[in-house]
Amino acid sequence: MREKHHVRAFFYFLLLCTSLCQISYGQSNQEKLARTTPHDAIWVHLYYLQPDNYLPARSAEAFMGGDSSVREDWAIKLKQIFDGEGLYVHMNQLPQEENYVDSITKKQYYTPFPSFLPEIYLEKSAGKWHYSLEASEVIDELHKRIYPMGTDQLVSLFSDRSGKKFLGLSGWQYLGIFILLAFGALFYLLISITLRFVIRKSSGIKLSSIEDFRTHVRKIASVISIWLLLWAVKLFVPLLQLPVKVSAFIQTSLRILITLSLMWLALRVLNLLMAYMEGVTAKTESRMDEQLSPLLKQILKIIIIGIGLLQVLNLLNFNVTALIAGVSIGGLALALAAQDTVKNFLGSFMIFTDRPFQIGDWVEGNDFAGTVVQVGFRSTRIRTPDTSIITVPNGSMANVNVTNKGVRQYRLFQTKAGITYDTPPDTIEKFVAGIKEILSQHPEVADEDIYVYFTEMADFSLNIFIRAYMVAPTYVDELRIKESIQLAILRWAEAIHVRFAFPSSTIHIEDLPGQLSLTPKQKLDQKALDEVWQSYFQKYRSQFPLPTGSADVPEA
Repeated sequence: MREKHHVRAFFYFLLLCTSLCQISYGQSNQEKLARTTPHDAIWVHLYYLQPDNYLPARSAEAFMGGDSSVREDWAIKLKQIFDGEGLYVHMNQLPQEENYVDSITKKQYYTPFPSFLPEIYLEKSAGKWHYSLEASEVIDELHKRIYPMGTDQLVSLFSDRSGKKFLGLSGWQYLGIFILLAFGALFYLLISITLRFVIRKSSGIKLSSIEDFRTHVRKIASVISIWLLLWAVKLFVPLLQLPVKVSAFIQTSLRILITLSLMWLALRVLNLLMAYMEGVTAKTESRMDEQLSPLLKQILKIIIIGIGLLQVLNLLNFNVTALIAGVSIGGLALALAAQDTVKNFLGSFMIFTDRPFQIGDWVEGNDFAGTVVQVGFRSTRIRTPDTSIITVPNGSMANVNVTNKGVRQYRLFQTKAGITYDTPPDTIEKFVAGIKEILSQHPEVADEDIYVYFTEMADFSLNIFIRAYMVAPTYVDELRIKESIQLAILRWAEAIHVRFAFPSSTIHIEDLPGQLSLTPKQKLDQKALDEVWQSYFQKYRSQFPLPTGSADVPEA
């Protein structure tokens, strides 16, 4: 009997606790119905539209304006907007102050989702918080925008609050997911084929001359197809009326993917435009644009990727403004810590503004010599004669003496010809005049500033100074022209019996008993020299037929 008494007492105790909890909970609900804070107003709106507590009339109390049926319709549609857009209301983050004031407007306003739904806000009137009349009047328009083309009727038809569910979803929702996936695959194929055709036909003749143009078009069309597919999925996902947390995850993921696809599309279009620019710059004489194109491409890529990443962080609810401010402050500290990097960047800027050299120029410095192959943000790459690559920081390039031999209008040909002391003066004069004639008649030697003079009586030779300027755009041309001039001089010397001297010592004995007298080598008289002159240069001129008129000198 005593045990039964204890059991009955315990049962009454539980019943009492349950009743007290219900009374307390009811009092709490009554307090929230008073809507003295923004938290309570939003709680009333959403709590009484849950499947277990579905009382639209109570939910409508959080709205003002219109009759009761209109307010109920507003309450239901606004919840569908929140669910469709994946806007999850964190109740613990809502303000619970009776006299809450918006920090921007300085009025008693509260906007639950300022980034996505700035039109929807609450205000305090007659001591109670509720959705403003202006917000209520735009709910129908927002609902049609999120559920376009009459799909809002489908939402009302299928949004049941009862029935069997599997993993939290009804049968019609699983069917809708299957239809959406099938439609998405078909839509992607159709739009991809259509876009490739449209872009190819509307690109024009100039763009079609780009190398691998079809590859660029195919890549751009694929990215546009993915972007449109993501938009279509984002448009129809709200129809499924998924649980708000699932919908929030899917919508946030779709927004991030759409942003990344736009960034990807911008990079693809940039590659196409830069390919077109490279084709145009290849036809120009200046090589500065060829040098600027890779750097411009890198800058634009950094800008596109930076904007895309900032937008992704914003979608993930990061404080982008504070992040940018922190990066600005940190950038100052980084600049102080990385002075060499900043120095190299400024050096790059100076190279592009002053243009001391271009890609393809032969440059010489204190520790390098070679052809410029690339100018980047940080360094300049130079290919040496042995085909190796030297990387020179741009900060150093801006502070050293750089000799740019690639901009030479002419290349210097300068040498000395040493002939033997037994050469007669008349023959020397004829030899000097012949060298002048060789240079003046050569089509790749500049007419001005030709110097050929007998300048020095050295220890073992009579030296003739030779200097002229060659029209040689490249190093190969320089070597070829030098070879042709020197061979012509050797043949002219052979024709008039002029011998070249070399370091030697000669012992000359006037007379020895029993020695046969040596007959000196036969020398040409003036008449013979003139005949050789006419014969030689008639043959020499035939090797270089001079064009009529003066030819333009190409730049080096």
